[in-house]
Amino acid sequence: MKKTLIALLLCVLSLNSGAQTNFSDGAGMYAGLLNDLKKSLFDNPRYNKTVVLDGKERRMFVSWIRDHIHTMKAYKYWEKDMASYLEFFLQRQTSSGMYYDYWESYKDHNVGQLFFTNCFDRQFYFVDVNQQLFFFRMPIEADLEYLLVEGVYTYWQTSGDTAFVEKWLPVLVKGLKYLMTDPLRWSKEYLLVKRPYSIDTWDFTSQPDGMTGVESLLYHIGNDDKTPKGIMHGDNSGMYQACKQLSDLFKVTGKENEAREWNLQAELFRNRLNTLCWNGKYYAHFIPIDPVPSHIKTDPIHTLSLSNTYDMNRGAPTREMAASIINAYREVEKKTSSESVAAWFGIYPPIEPHFGRYKTGVYMNGAVLPLVGGELTKAAFQNGEEEFAVEQLKKLELIMNRNNRVLPGCVNTDGTAQEEAIPNEWGQAAFVSALVEGLAGVVDKNILFREVEISPRWIFADVNQVTVNVGYGNEGGQVTYTYSFDPVSKKIGISTKGSFGKATLRIPLPSQFRLAAMTVDGKKVVPSVEYVNSSRYITTLLKGSNHQITVILKL
Repeated sequence: MKKTLIALLLCVLSLNSGAQTNFSDGAGMYAGLLNDLKKSLFDNPRYNKTVVLDGKERRMFVSWIRDHIHTMKAYKYWEKDMASYLEFFLQRQTSSGMYYDYWESYKDHNVGQLFFTNCFDRQFYFVDVNQQLFFFRMPIEADLEYLLVEGVYTYWQTSGDTAFVEKWLPVLVKGLKYLMTDPLRWSKEYLLVKRPYSIDTWDFTSQPDGMTGVESLLYHIGNDDKTPKGIMHGDNSGMYQACKQLSDLFKVTGKENEAREWNLQAELFRNRLNTLCWNGKYYAHFIPIDPVPSHIKTDPIHTLSLSNTYDMNRGAPTREMAASIINAYREVEKKTSSESVAAWFGIYPPIEPHFGRYKTGVYMNGAVLPLVGGELTKAAFQNGEEEFAVEQLKKLELIMNRNNRVLPGCVNTDGTAQEEAIPNEWGQAAFVSALVEGLAGVVDKNILFREVEISPRWIFADVNQVTVNVGYGNEGGQVTYTYSFDPVSKKIGISTKGSFGKATLRIPLPSQFRLAAMTVDGKKVVPSVEYVNSSRYITTLLKGSNHQITVILKL
């Protein structure tokens, strides 16, 4: 009996270990980055707080649902409960289709924001007197409805829970249709989502100097039919991605007509976005509908803002456009390299002399934002700028060393943490995603890693021996590979295992090599060549998960 219990315990431990995501010590600095980012994510007091809402214990990564969803791209590799906090906000959707940003309890303490009930239109808040909870939607914001689609899609991909998808699909559709019809959110002229003049996706604008009291508050975060507005590219790349994801969710529930409808909507959003908002080098910060208020000193067309990095990872720009965006960041890096540890600015150039109460270089107005760095790094890996991506990871290492191995939410130009910051988890999660999907190159192309893309990019990082294990925290399928490179013989060896049924293996071919020969399980294969901007990959399809691959690079 004792031996049986020990065997069962070892089996459970083995399963739990297999579902974890890690790099072996051979990855050196990059294994340390992944380990320390994970440690910060799970040591955070917010994560370790048990939240009981609507009578149910829920796993909350960050209290604001927007922030929570942006961190799911990392927590999914280790956390089991990816649905309960989403569900809380989905079931609180308003009759119009709008979601709330956050909740606060006033049961045991005074919630100062209750005075918002005397300031804002009733559509933006709700007071649950039974549970003593206050809910609020930042009136200026135009992103939650597409982000909730991303959240549900992420949960579905990590679980395969189609029953959950079927239950909430009508709610997700209602949310997107709210953004596409509400006069405060929708531009009938451009058929794109609009918002007041915030800095990119942030939740406030800059009020005129001297404005005080309630008038200042209403201008700062308010939104009515007189509020000046424009088209911000990031909202519409978010809509493009949400429509694509909604199409996939309809498809898996057997609703082919709806799937085709939302796929068409996605392509229409992409076409309108790329036609209107592209300035020739990157997406313009804003396309004005109403004139930009005179006290906001900015050039909306020639300002580089943070959602350009999200746009790339959402798939909105073409490969060539993505390369142009990355080059724009490279140019900013050259201009600022003598004064800033990284060019991951929320906005460049910043708005002079201040935006709201934030001077240039502070918070969203030009601080160094790791969330930008993480998204930029991932996009660079996946769009043929691998060496640039590795350089960003070296900057990450430097910043983490200056902050006791914890990545802050906002960083000064010298790499130290700013006093006021967005939640640290945003940037931490973005860099976890960049390491797993970018450097290690493991991308789930279906659900539960049933179909994967494996693009080991270790050669750009001078890593010659590493084992990579990627799995979801809810003990879904996993992908494991061991990579080796012999610089003398120019031989790459890869062994794969896991639970995937199909894989696309993509081996980068650095510019100094002209050709490559490949064998799979001892048999010669003729790989395809894929061009990704200036990079080349040799690719082959694998059936099943257990394989031995050899590649000989030739000068």
